[in-house]
Amino acid sequence: MLTATLTSPEATGTFARLLADRLVAPALVTLRGELGTGKTTLVRDAFRALGVEGVVASPSFTLAQSYEGAGGLRLHHLDLYRLGAGADAALFAFDDYIDDAALTFVEWPEAGAAELPPADVDVLLEHRTLDSRGLELRAATVLEAALAAAMTAAGIDDACAVAEGPR
Repeated sequence: MLTATLTSPEATGTFARLLADRLVAPALVTLRGELGTGKTTLVRDAFRALGVEGVVASPSFTLAQSYEGAGGLRLHHLDLYRLGAGADAALFAFDDYIDDAALTFVEWPEAGAAELPPADVDVLLEHRTLDSRGLELRAATVLEAALAAAMTAAGIDDACAVAEGPR
């Protein structure tokens, strides 16, 4: 597990770009955290880094939005906040958004937990102060280590740590 403190919205944006630079399709990225922790902002910054030029809006009311990144990369953003667990989630067409050639980011994955495959990257954001966020990331150890090194090199977290554990 990678843990860090993102000390500003700019640091969160830098983290999003560093993560995006290291993702390879297919990948499922889940984002958890309370309202206002920056999940949608993180997705927006990651999609910008992946070549999306238009508006990247929260799909809170539509549940899903798809984009095309650089080189035709398929990107999907799902926001399951308004999706009820159980029957609602069972009816949602997850297969339309999780495939072999796409990067899929899912906010509020708890609602679709029974239907979603295991995440390749799981991000938890927590309020620390008005501007700072706690970050916990679970992914393959090699990705965690690469992100920790990149974050330290970018100067966005001096307390970045990777804890050894099963993954």
